[in-house]
Amino acid sequence: MSTLSIRVPDTLKKKASHLARKNKMSFNAFINQWLQIAVAREETLEWMDSRLKNRSTKELISDFERFLSKTMQGKEPTTAEIKRLLKE
Repeated sequence: MSTLSIRVPDTLKKKASHLARKNKMSFNAFINQWLQIAVAREETLEWMDSRLKNRSTKELISDFERFLSKTMQGKEPTTAEIKRLLKE
């Protein structure tokens, strides 16, 4: 694992430290989590752009409608089943 030294405004570090404590995390774990989120977000956007950039809005809507038409309604869980599962 590598070490990274960065400069951030004091106010940003103070806010990030507060959020880390609020989430019961170390500052290091908090920054790691947010870096992972930022990288995953960018990778997802790049993937979506590569898949969708040459598609028209009309095509995308048509594909989505076709997808929705294939879905089948299933049996919804009862409130009691949901409560039981939440207790497990």
